[in-house]
Formats: sequence, C-alpha cells, structure tokens
Amino acid sequence: MTDTFGTHVSGAPTAMHSGSGNLFVTFDPGSLLVDSRGKTPRKVAEDELLRLHQRFVPPEGFGAAREVLETRGTVLLDGVPGGGRDTAARMLLRQLPGSTGPFHELVPDAEKGPYLDPGQIGDGDQLLLNLSTAEEPLWNAVQDELSAFRATLTARRAHLVVVLPHHRVTRTHNAFASFLVEIGRPSGLRVLRRSLGLDGIEHTLTEPLPEPLADYLAKEPPVGEIARLAVLIERARSTDRDGRGFPEWCGEALTAVMVRDRDITRLVAERREGPQRALLLTTAMLHGAHADAVHQGAAAMLRTMGSPADDRPLLERADLVERFQEIDAEAGAGGAVRFTKLGYEPAVRAHFWHHMPELRDPLGSWVADAVTLPRLGSDDRDELVRRFTEQCLRTGHTEALVGLVSRWTSAPRDNDLLRAAAKTLESGLRDEVYGRRFRQKIYDWSREEGLSARLRDVLIGVCSEVMAVRHPDEALVRLHHLARRQRHGSTAAEVLLRLVRSDHRLRRRMLDRLADGLVGHSWPADAELFLGLTEPGALIDPGTRNHGLLAEPGVRSRLVTGWSMVFRVHPHHGWTERVESWLLTACRRPEHREALLDVLLEGSVTRGEILGRLYVIARDWAPRSGDAREKAAALVDTLFQKINIAQGIQETAP
Repeated sequence: MTDTFGTHVSGAPTAMHSGSGNLFVTFDPGSLLVDSRGKTPRKVAEDELLRLHQRFVPPEGFGAAREVLETRGTVLLDGVPGGGRDTAARMLLRQLPGSTGPFHELVPDAEKGPYLDPGQIGDGDQLLLNLSTAEEPLWNAVQDELSAFRATLTARRAHLVVVLPHHRVTRTHNAFASFLVEIGRPSGLRVLRRSLGLDGIEHTLTEPLPEPLADYLAKEPPVGEIARLAVLIERARSTDRDGRGFPEWCGEALTAVMVRDRDITRLVAERREGPQRALLLTTAMLHGAHADAVHQGAAAMLRTMGSPADDRPLLERADLVERFQEIDAEAGAGGAVRFTKLGYEPAVRAHFWHHMPELRDPLGSWVADAVTLPRLGSDDRDELVRRFTEQCLRTGHTEALVGLVSRWTSAPRDNDLLRAAAKTLESGLRDEVYGRRFRQKIYDWSREEGLSARLRDVLIGVCSEVMAVRHPDEALVRLHHLARRQRHGSTAAEVLLRLVRSDHRLRRRMLDRLADGLVGHSWPADAELFLGLTEPGALIDPGTRNHGLLAEPGVRSRLVTGWSMVFRVHPHHGWTERVESWLLTACRRPEHREALLDVLLEGSVTRGEILGRLYVIARDWAPRSGDAREKAAALVDTLFQKINIAQGIQETAP
C-alpha cells in the first residue's frame, strides 16, 4: 500500500504521489532555512534550549515552583522583570520527570475569546503561557477560563506554566492562590561564573572580582545582559594576542557594554566624509565578510545614499588598508574584515539607525540589493539579514521587513533572495514583541488568491520550520490555507501532513478543520488531505494513552463526515487505495475491525452505489491480501452482511 502522499527527504527535491494522479517533483521550502552546518531552525532551537539549560542558575523559589508544577500540573510564576522568569518557565517544563508530550506555547487572542482553547492540550504536553507583557484585562479574562482549561489539562496529564504580568493591579483569584509562586532574581555572579566556566574560563571562587566587574554586578543588571557580558568576555579572550588575563578581558567587555556608544558617537563625528561613513556602516553590516564584499558594499551604499562618486584618479585614492584603519577596522589573513575593538559592530549599527533616521529607508534598499553581492557567503548573507531585522524590530519598523519580503519574492526566482526573505520572517516570528504581528501577516498572505509561487514557498518553509516549533496550531492553520489555494503541485499539502502526522493532537485538530470544510466541499484539496490523514494505523495507535483516536466519539464522527464527503465528490479511483488500507488493518487487527468497517459504512450509507463500490473493492482486494487471505475472505463476508443491514435487506447479522 502507498500513502496518498509520499515520503519526504528534507533539503532536497522529493517525488510525491497524490492518489492516482500525476507524479510531481516538489521543492522542499524548508531547505531555505537550513544553515551552513546543515541545521534547521528546529534543530537550532533545540541546541539553544540545551545551551540555556547548561547555563541556567535556579533562582530563589525555583524548587517550590517545580513542586507545585509536578503535583498540581499548573504553576503561576511571579517575579520582577529582567529576573529571568521566561527562562525559569522553560526550564521548569524541560526538567519535568517522565514528560512525554511536546513543548509549545499558548497564544491567547487579546481581541476575542475564548482565550484558552482546550483543543491546544495534547497528551502529556508541556505548555507555556507567557503573559509578562499582557494588559490586566487579558489576564483577568484568562483567569476566568483557567479552571475549565485545567480540567482538560489534568485529564490529558499535561503541564502548564503561566508567567504573570508583573504590573497587574488586581490580585490573583483566590482559587489560584495555591498555584502562585514568586521567584527571585538569580545571583548575577553565579550566572556569570557558570557561563564563563562552560566557555573554558576558569575564574576560581577564591579570587576577588575585578572592581569594575563587581560594581557592574552590584547594580543587578538584567540576567540577559549578564549572559551577553559573558559572551563578550569570552570573545575578548579569544582575540587576546598578548595574554593579558581575566581582569583585562573583563575591562574590555565592560567597555563594550557600558561606554561603546560614546566611542562610536565620537568616531562618526570625526569621520564626516561620505565614503568614510559608508565604509563604517557597511563594515558593521557585513562584519566578518571578505574585504572585497565590504568594498563593493560600501560603493553600493554611496550610490544608494546619493553620494557623489570619488572623481580622483585611481592611484591617488587611499587603499583599503588605510581606509579600514580610519574606522578602526582591519582585514585579517583570510580577508575577513572586523573592527579592532570589541563591541563596535552593534554599536555602529545602533548609532546610525537611532541618530540618523533618514537613512533607514535607503539602508533597507541597500540591504535588498546587498544580499546578492558576489563575494558574500551564505553565512554573511544570513548575518546581514539578521542585523537589519534586528534594527527594524528594535524600533517597530515591521513594515520595512514585510516590504523586503515582498520585494525579494517578486523578483525572478533566486534561492539567495528566497532565503533572505525566509530568514527575515524567521527573525520576525521569533521576536517576543512583534512575533504575533508577523504570524498575522503570514495568515493574511496564506489566504490570498493568486499568491506567487516564490512567496508561497517561503511561507511554507517558515510555517513548517519556524512557526511550528513554538506555535504548531497556528502553523497548521496557515499551511492549510496555502494547501487549499495551491494550484500546481502539492508542496503545502505534503508539508502540512508531515506536521500533523507527528502529533495525535494536531491530527485531531486537522480532522476537525477538514470535516467542517468538506461539508461545504468548496476546496478540492480538503478531500486529498483527508485521505492523506486517515492512515488506519495512526488512528488506532494509542500513543501514550490507553486508546487511539478512532475510539474517541468526536474523532469518529469527523471521520464519518469526511468519508461521506469524499465519497460524494471524489471519483472512486482516488480513494480505493485508502479503503484497501482500512480493510487490511481491519483484517490484521480484529479488535478494531468493527469500528473501521462501521465508519466506512456510515460514511456511505446514504448512497447505495457507494456501498456497492465498497463491496467490489473488498472483493477484489481479498485475493491480494497475502498471508491473510482466509481472514480477508471472512472480512468481506462481514462487510457484505453490514451492507445488507444498512440497506434494510437483513435486520441482524447471523
């Protein structure tokens, strides 16, 4: 037997068979997001979570929160902003003993209710609801629904961590007082030492801290800033050519954190010529790229910004070594250009973005073309996109990023441009403040008729490889809209099925959507998706529960509705193979025989010709059933009896 949709190999074109129709060779949109090490965003997210776990320092109250979560299934985390509540929430879920379900985030819609959907709870799921930036009305509405939500949570042995809004005025409802745990801020010194130790910098507990570092930690900066400082200290060590030691590394890192902005302001003020500033900003945007690419990029930036070309004879112009020295940069032995002082590149980018806002639009135009510079490597392009999106997201300029995506996907097909578009959306989706806005934009795009194949491929890639990691339900909805509207090939349908098949809960939700859509039978793709989603083995597999989806009344009714519509609108050659797979499973798994046959019959009971076709399919299939021929023949007899009963020819089976 072959599934309605074929197998898939990530990162390469794949042959995909859609029923009895044509054979399509499809492009894998997820390959647009695979990095130079061969890692997908999903794998990168796993690595980041592991890194976070290795560097995590439990704050005060963490043990109490863990006990509440393990015994009650839900914990409400309170604490001061910047104290690492989101990290603590993720670590609580990661460290759950015996947890079997996937992690995903709940996203309450602030504009409409209900805010908590029990359908988002799967068996053993690890759920995070981060309301740290929510307004008080939303938190109050969530509290009103939390008791009912927890009933499903308990029934499915799932766990929920809620990060509370710190600025709320109304107290937590009395019913949830026993779930509330306030966590403190972890020791900044311990956070720093742990990170440095894992990076191989052993600064013993008996050694006194350098005074500037001690003063910095005494101000209790946010935990995220301390983690960034640890990265800078390690970078200072890795570039130390003189063996200066830990105090000097700390001093350089603290300078990069605390006073670098003043250095950059002075540097820009002293370099007033257009070519100098163009080279300075280009170096910051292409930091680590080859000198040829930086040179080409600076020339392109001058043109974009409307600066006149240098009309001096070529031999009278300064060479690159001198020009890089003017901006405190140099090209290394391999030609890679970097600033000579730690922390210059982000400070330069921030300076131009914040203090010369009139450059923002031209800079976006420059980025749109700069990703095609011939000397840029794949990592260089990715970093250029990341650095520009970082500036836009910091100041809420999301429309500039949407414009770039539209521009890159409107050009003739070029995988470098499509990758740049995909990486832009990846950054937007991962942003804690504006991620919702990008998910909404992708939803709007997914419902457009006549969407370009290039933009469609980018959306499929980011839905499956980025959005599905933290928001699988929203990824499912968007992929479904894309699959319905895809006129040529079935890439969106294939990717959607791959996502849904990985999780009983998502399969259940998809069956709900398909049954509702098939009633109107206005989307031909829904019938194909239904057939691709009804592998009988998956429907009877209990997973971590004591029964499979087929045993759930709600799922059974959806299957009956789905089969009824498929039988009505689809020619029989499109569903014969799937019916045969149901018959084979019913033959091999007699404990599920009645349920499987009854669903097929209930779906076709209103049409006598379909009942007859089912019998013909079973009769022709039995001789080909291999070692189970005798059981298959008996199954055909049972089916025949059930058909007669359904048609009123026989009242009861003998």
